[in-house]
Amino acid sequence: MTNDEMKALLKQKSDNKAANMAIIDKHHIPYRQYNINESIIFDTSDGAVCFYLTTNKIQHRGKVYPADANDAIRYVKNIIRSSEVAVKGS
Repeated sequence: MTNDEMKALLKQKSDNKAANMAIIDKHHIPYRQYNINESIIFDTSDGAVCFYLTTNKIQHRGKVYPADANDAIRYVKNIIRSSEVAVKGS
C-alpha cells in the first residue's frame, strides 16, 4: 500500500467514525466506548453487541456482520424490543 493510499484509508476511517458517532448519539442508547480498537459496546439482554466505528461491522455472539451505524442501532433496538416483549409475556 502506498503512502497516499494509507492516508486515504486513514481519512476514510476517521470520516466513518465521526459520521457513525453522530448517528449513534442521536438515539440515546447507552454504550461503552473503546478507543483502542475504535469500537463501542452495547450491553443487551442477549449479550454484548460490538460495533466497529471505522470499519462498519457488528460483532455479536461470535459472528461478524457488515453494518453501518443505522444498521447497528436497528439491530440493538430489535434485541431491546424482543427482551421487553419476553418480559411482558412472562
